[in-house]
Amino acid sequence: MVDQVTLVVVGDIAWDILIRPEDEFVWGTDVYGAVRLSPGGSAANVAVWARRLGARVTLAGKIGDDALGVLMRANLDREGVSDGVQVVRGGPTTRVAALVSPHGERAFVTDKESVLGFAPGDLDPALLDGADLVFVSGYAVFSSASAAFLSPFLDEARRRGVRIAFDPSSFDLVASYGPTRLLREVGHVDFLMVNEAEAVTLHPDAPAALLDTTGTVVVKRGANGASVTGRNLSRSAVAPRIEVVDTTGAGDAFDAAFLVEYVRSGDADAALAAGNRIGSFVARHLGAQPPMGEYP
Repeated sequence: MVDQVTLVVVGDIAWDILIRPEDEFVWGTDVYGAVRLSPGGSAANVAVWARRLGARVTLAGKIGDDALGVLMRANLDREGVSDGVQVVRGGPTTRVAALVSPHGERAFVTDKESVLGFAPGDLDPALLDGADLVFVSGYAVFSSASAAFLSPFLDEARRRGVRIAFDPSSFDLVASYGPTRLLREVGHVDFLMVNEAEAVTLHPDAPAALLDTTGTVVVKRGANGASVTGRNLSRSAVAPRIEVVDTTGAGDAFDAAFLVEYVRSGDADAALAAGNRIGSFVARHLGAQPPMGEYP
């Protein structure tokens, strides 16, 4: 058991522009609904929720020096995860539009002019000092067009015995990038965190077939809960029944809670319960980082 879990989170930091119409979206006319500017980015969401759940967290990502970057830095400072964040001079902070249906499902449009990728040398091995686990968002690879920046860092993590978790983040981007290429470039990881669509995109016989490239496959199934599969491990758990408002960031929150609990206790059942609980909490709210005031 680990008393204080220490995570390094690598990947995207973004502002989500959330649009949730009260009724179905209609082209060519007006509808009422909610429009919010909300902190997000898959990696940033994981970092924020892991910190809120008691872990020490360093977030390695990029923001611009524009007005949105200033706002994001303030948000990350408040959340206690800003230590590894780089400011790109003259760069725009990433913006993502999220269209949320009245039923809670969402579709994203990422402003490709504001995507900040990684380059070789961006990840200082010193970030690994004292770390129990490194989490990598697939968006970090896709925005950088290659995992070349990541390989030396993960090799050093493996040399030090630091566990690695990888979430490919988007089944469509996985398909475009190439599932085989993605798994080969990232290399062996200890935890592969996927939803059902990402799992079958990586391999049609997932999750069992993915055990060649990972020690443990965690499949997030939304309202149907989640499962964990390993060589000598098979667990599943149902999710709380809730009224879904917005699924944006729910999977990221699940990742954070599952990994913090699993690293802390080694208990897969407790980790699944923690992931389902916090993922469901997020899905009851608009935005990926709702305040924890109502969290049970």
